Amino acid sequence: MIQDLHLLEAKPEFSSVGILTIDALAPLSMVVKMPGKYYRSQPAPSDDMLYGMLENALGWHFSEARGALLKRMQKIHGAAPRFSGVGFGSLLQHHVRFTTPHLPAVIHFEDLWAQHLNGPSFVGGSRTYDARAIPLMDAIAGGKVTVNDRAEASKDPKMLTDFQDGDTVHLNVLSSLFPQYYISPTRREYVLPLGPYMYRVETSLAMAQALEQAILAPAAPLYLGSNDGWVDAEWRTME
Repeated sequence: MIQDLHLLEAKPEFSSVGILTIDALAPLSMVVKMPGKYYRSQPAPSDDMLYGMLENALGWHFSEARGALLKRMQKIHGAAPRFSGVGFGSLLQHHVRFTTPHLPAVIHFEDLWAQHLNGPSFVGGSRTYDARAIPLMDAIAGGKVTVNDRAEASKDPKMLTDFQDGDTVHLNVLSSLFPQYYISPTRREYVLPLGPYMYRVETSLAMAQALEQAILAPAAPLYLGSNDGWVDAEWRTME
């Protein structure tokens, strides 16, 4: 794990060159922006996906502090941070650039993806809930009890165990016993690369050394696109 963030404060320079080779270990779904009903994959990763993969290798998981770090880098380097279509701003964007890509042919296919959504449909869509909800859930599944968020539905917590056939129970009675999301099968496009992705990467010598060390022993699993798109990466410093 490379936690020396002073690398980000240095003046950007691109005097060192490395070759980044990425082999897909699973089908990849590389979606660059929040879609509507269909998740269409690119045939190759975007720069932001490559940055994200490298930051995973470095162990740079700063979800809460990332905004402050990007503002600090803007003051240091005088350039506003760039964000991806899904709102990701990379800490490496001022110091690493990808050139001369060698992209493999890919096979495209579709599959159903278990999308986790947040909303009032969690009762019917989530397979995970507290064991205390089992009797009421069995009654709901059997059509004996109705659950919804209408004004006439009972919000009495005792309804969790003390209910009768024909009762209508409010969602709030169950909300604390569910993970507050539901699963929706969604069509998603995947690609299967028929070879490795290769990039010429320009950066500073210090950053190249840090990336080489991180890729050799990554701090977290490496993936591209969705978090089930596992990959293996190699780095070779050329200059």
